[in-house]
Amino acid sequence: MEERNNVFACRLMNARKIRCLSQRDLCDRLNGLVSANAIAKYETGKMLPSSTVLIAIADILDMGLDYFFRPFTITLDPDAWEFRKKSVLGVKKVESIKQLVAIEIEKYAEIEDVLGCTKPFSMDYKVMVVDSEEDARAVAIRVRDDLKLGRDAISFPIELLENQGIRIVEIEDDEKFDGTCIMAGSVPVIVINKIMIPERKRFTLFHELGHLVMNISDSTKQEKLCNVFANEVLIPSDVFMSMMGNSRRDISLLELRSIQIEYGISIEALMTKANQLGIITENRCQGFYKKMNKFPEFKAEVKKSVYKYDEHSNRFNRLVYKALASELISFSKAASLLDLPIDEVRKELNLL
Repeated sequence: MEERNNVFACRLMNARKIRCLSQRDLCDRLNGLVSANAIAKYETGKMLPSSTVLIAIADILDMGLDYFFRPFTITLDPDAWEFRKKSVLGVKKVESIKQLVAIEIEKYAEIEDVLGCTKPFSMDYKVMVVDSEEDARAVAIRVRDDLKLGRDAISFPIELLENQGIRIVEIEDDEKFDGTCIMAGSVPVIVINKIMIPERKRFTLFHELGHLVMNISDSTKQEKLCNVFANEVLIPSDVFMSMMGNSRRDISLLELRSIQIEYGISIEALMTKANQLGIITENRCQGFYKKMNKFPEFKAEVKKSVYKYDEHSNRFNRLVYKALASELISFSKAASLLDLPIDEVRKELNLL
């Protein structure tokens, strides 16, 4: 009974954090059904709610009843997360994202265990100490070479990384949130915001990959060097320079738009790359950003998404339906994993 209480206590606290609610907020939404003191006792494992209260809590927090008593199968280091915009998101939102992702990782691990299909991860370039932009680009080219990508545009980056044993978790969240990454034991996880435009999503994927695979000596340079790494993975410098030339005074939006369409990388990232490679001067690059900030119409044109593929991670769903079709899990279990009604799961299964 004590273990059951402790599991419920932690699950309730985590679910409350996912919804960015305090104990008092939850109490208020329960319309006096229980006191804040009772909720505090639930979260310290001192008592369990009645069935009526439990159903009400699950409804308010939008969680299935089975969630609250599901044993914990993974442990994530609370200090191991990488959040680029932590101060902008705020403490509550960061904690919400952490707990939401933890649930998704648990479910991912569970279905892989059922099918026995965990993919090993072997992309590790940490023997190469990264001190500079040149080092970050060198690692990026190693990644491209090892994955046999040549110098072509990367068509399906999510599928590419998933095939390397990286779990990609997409969540719909605050637009200020781009992505994060963490090691769940020996399993690397990259989290991205599902609502991002394709160009931003692609860049974020490889930025987070940079955090996972690079050994950056100076922590203050991490974000910049991971950006350089992502930029280089998306479009190698030699390819970019063959298109742009070695030195330019002016660059037309039309030129960069054609590269954006082919390589799925934003105009801003391309201008930054041109500056970093010495194709344009720092002053010229700063002039571009000043113009963008001064003229809203120009800014909107620069930020416009034109890449034709908006890829999403489907591996987890495929694994669940594979397990269901193989009669390794029940319809109710599949519905719980997918957060879908059973009737919808039955319809989607569509056995041939």
